[in-house]
Amino acid sequence: MHTAFTCTVLLCLQAANSVQITGWVYADNWFQLYFNGAQVAEDSLTFYPHNAVYIDFEAPDSGLYSFAFKAKDFANDSTGLEPRQSPGSTEVQGWCLGDGGIIMALSDGTVTSSSWKCAVLMEGPDNTECSSITECLDQSLSPSVCTVTYNDIPSCWNATECAEADSWSAPTEYTQSDIGWGRPPDAEGYGYVYPDICGSNPIYESEGCKPADKDWGAASFIWTSDLDFDNRIVCRYSYCVGGGTDCASEGSASTTSTTTSTTTSGTTQDGTVTNSTDPSTSRAQSLSLAMTFLTLTLVLPIIQ
Repeated sequence: MHTAFTCTVLLCLQAANSVQITGWVYADNWFQLYFNGAQVAEDSLTFYPHNAVYIDFEAPDSGLYSFAFKAKDFANDSTGLEPRQSPGSTEVQGWCLGDGGIIMALSDGTVTSSSWKCAVLMEGPDNTECSSITECLDQSLSPSVCTVTYNDIPSCWNATECAEADSWSAPTEYTQSDIGWGRPPDAEGYGYVYPDICGSNPIYESEGCKPADKDWGAASFIWTSDLDFDNRIVCRYSYCVGGGTDCASEGSASTTSTTTSTTTSGTTQDGTVTNSTDPSTSRAQSLSLAMTFLTLTLVLPIIQ
């Protein structure tokens, strides 16, 4: 009987030209994450509890890596305030300011830091009656008196390239004590079933989704300079795999699992050490690997 390893040149080249990127994101309270123009993750919980989300997607092993996220605090669409409630109760005891914050650490070395660029989508409350709030609205006032402002942002905010974002501001870095881990997903008295509340990914069964339990490495919490009144933001960060500043995109993310290519040590624009692939080396390795597989398929079947 003849048993051969079957692999076409095209499939082998695709496998050798991609890497799997994994990691974690925690946002207070919600986020969407895009890579090279394609959405790769979204928080399944919009408010409570505060959870870490596992990231897992396939990326090209060279060219431009572009990350973008939309993040928001749980603020009312028209007042900018969030409800304050006790465990197990649906009664709103007050309308208060909430603070934002997001932190991310990925296996390619990408982390949240002041090297990103951010813009404010929604801010408030910003009218006279509510802009002086330090924590919660005076109970003699109705939250309906508070108003917010929505800002225009370019439609390319989540695209692979967005020149308009160059004028955005660098975010402020915050510490864990500034932001906090919030209400943990295994908190008792709220009716959460842990780790079911984390989501359907099997990794949550073994690793859970408590933000405080994750290794965030060199990542910092980031947000705009106003944690309380800037309720919704978008942020971007990009770099060239293998170094340099002039590179082209080679495609968006995919959910198909593939073989990880050989990598070499590199450095991102913010100085974070990465395991990134040198493009010229990678292409040579890819061609060599594909030809080897082709040879094994057509010339060297295993005879049993």
